[in-house]
Amino acid sequence: MRSFKVALILFFLFMVGACSQAQQMSKDVYKTSAKIELKLKNPDYDRVIDLLEKAKTDYPDDPEICFLLGKVYGIKHRVKDMVGAFAQADKAGLKGKEKEEMKKILENTWVTSFNLGVDYAHKVIAVERYIEQITSNWSNYTLYADSLQLISAEFANPAYNWKNYSSAQDLVSPLEKLKEDLYKKALDNYELVMQIDSTRFEPFVNGAFVSSKLNQPDKTLRYLKKAYELKPDELDVLNNYFAALINNQKYEEALKVSDEILKKNPDDINVLFNRAVLLDKLGREKETMEIYDKIIQQDPNSKDVHFNRGLLYLNKTSQIAKELIALRDSLENNPQAQAMIDRSKKLIDEQKIFFNKAESDFKRVHELAPDDLEAMRFLGYCYLNEEKIDDAINVLEALTKREPDNKEAWGYLSIAYAKKGMVDKAKEAEKKSQ
Repeated sequence: MRSFKVALILFFLFMVGACSQAQQMSKDVYKTSAKIELKLKNPDYDRVIDLLEKAKTDYPDDPEICFLLGKVYGIKHRVKDMVGAFAQADKAGLKGKEKEEMKKILENTWVTSFNLGVDYAHKVIAVERYIEQITSNWSNYTLYADSLQLISAEFANPAYNWKNYSSAQDLVSPLEKLKEDLYKKALDNYELVMQIDSTRFEPFVNGAFVSSKLNQPDKTLRYLKKAYELKPDELDVLNNYFAALINNQKYEEALKVSDEILKKNPDDINVLFNRAVLLDKLGREKETMEIYDKIIQQDPNSKDVHFNRGLLYLNKTSQIAKELIALRDSLENNPQAQAMIDRSKKLIDEQKIFFNKAESDFKRVHELAPDDLEAMRFLGYCYLNEEKIDDAINVLEALTKREPDNKEAWGYLSIAYAKKGMVDKAKEAEKKSQ
């Protein structure tokens, strides 16, 4: 990678450059000229590239010309061009020692480029650490300015002159841009190694991660799908692909992947939770509830599961309310219909049970997370519907004190005050609910 009659060679190469298109040189002359130049103590690689690019134009199917050109591209660190030229050489049927050399070059390039991608990603981590330290204490800036200068040295961006800043606030935008530039460099390297060897899953996983950081969801999903195809039994690949499918709203496909994950790890609470959310979005309420019940058996302190299960119970009370309204309308026309009367009584009893179950879940959330104001609102709503008026007032007063603009909470509180005969407070709460 890394005597002859120089004047003659230079003159010869100059003559090659001066040849008209009608005077096409033989492929052997091209290759010999390139090889002679490459054996010089200080080869003119740019001149060799010009020569071999013309040769490739004249003889696009010659594998040795493509190989030589790829090799020189590599020396000049034009790695993408090198990979493209080597691919053409391989397609044209490169054989023997040159093919073995090409394979070795590509293997080394794969390792170097992959590790370079990892290095760029690690630089992002360093920048994030500097951001945290600088924003917490501006005096730390002088400690990290030189490091930032080294990290950003390859980017021609005047905003990366780090010694020009006087406040942490001014640094936020350029540092975020630096993170983006580093992620782009990492992705360039991962995509390059994907091109060199599309049978290894690691660059697709890493490329997907970087794509997600660059807000490229389609590319993220495409790379993780490829990683999944290459390594369908790798748990980390399955989990990442599952998350990407959810983020891209591919819910049916995500369910199938979750099946595969749960076969390997049936008690993965995070996957179970996400699967339950998927099933809920698909309207499969019974299966959703079964999973939430299972998770709570394993982890009674899972507040998000309690919250979601509480919402499911409230949804059941709403469904019952709609049916009760329909039955009431029917009974107005046929007040003696005993079957409707019996059905209404049964539904009212069921509704009470579901409100009580919802209350238990939201109460548990409130115990586990006293600052969860949304859970407080639903808890107050449950108390109100269960005629636990004092409890409703206590919770809703605490909520409106912490969130005075919560109109829905004021509305519930107005009803609670009215039920207690607290007319003035009910009117005041009603005004605040408007």
